[in-house]
Amino acid sequence: MCNLNRTTDLQFVKTFQYVLHIPTFILGVIINSVALYILCIRLKKWMESTIYMTNLIICDIFLLFSLPFKIHADNGYGKWHLGTTFCKFVESMYFVNTYGTILLIMLISVDRYIAIKHPFRARTLRSPKKAIIACTVVWVCIWSASIPIYSQSECQQQSKEICFVGFSEFWKKGIISLSMEIVYLISAFTVAFCSIQIIRSWQRVDEERDDISIKASVNIISSNLVTFLLCFTPYHVAMLLYLLARQEYITADYRTPLRAFLQMSQCLATTNCCLHGMYYYSIIKDFWESKIKSPEETISTHSS
Repeated sequence: MCNLNRTTDLQFVKTFQYVLHIPTFILGVIINSVALYILCIRLKKWMESTIYMTNLIICDIFLLFSLPFKIHADNGYGKWHLGTTFCKFVESMYFVNTYGTILLIMLISVDRYIAIKHPFRARTLRSPKKAIIACTVVWVCIWSASIPIYSQSECQQQSKEICFVGFSEFWKKGIISLSMEIVYLISAFTVAFCSIQIIRSWQRVDEERDDISIKASVNIISSNLVTFLLCFTPYHVAMLLYLLARQEYITADYRTPLRAFLQMSQCLATTNCCLHGMYYYSIIKDFWESKIKSPEETISTHSS
């Protein structure tokens, strides 16, 4: 009966992964490709916001690149025939870029907070150069975090041709997983604080002006905050609970269902790649408005 339940759970998790991963990959590629085209080819305005968002798109594309290989591994319950080195590369793309996304969203939130709440300080705290430096630091940190994946024992990898499974060393020590929890908690608190402060500021302005565009901006910030928390919080709750089960702080009977919860919450976290359209909405909207206004400005210039 236990084996039957375990087989049923595995099949359910596998189906759940298909249901989320395939649409996430298709929609994510379309949304991020269009956004990258507009920001880099049509817009060509390298301000702080566009620099952060371009890096966020690239990070999402890296993560989306790994999804077909994740689906391939899940389909064979971890069996892998594409080489150990490539497995490590794809694993790092999948796991590491998740935190690249989290950190870049945090930077975008901080950048908005400074620009709106501290407009006078923003002249010294914000600049395209500083945005590039901040993004570079994020990339160095997240790719440095992938070193443990590449430093795994070659004998251990060759003795079992598997991928996206068998992270016993990761759970045994628990240092990396706890570090990931701390990074998320700091990021989540920062994003929530900045978003709430921005929303409050705009709501006060909206009470005075009753501006439709301000209401739309408030809705976008609110949606971004809810999306961020809904996508990443279950994953980190599941990670913490599964770590406690592996460390035997939680009875071993819960290890299998917690592992299923962890795998499903990982899938939920990847859906964030195709939900960033709300981040790009304001930039694209400003772009099209500027395109519409430019002919009028040209006419006025000639007439004067």
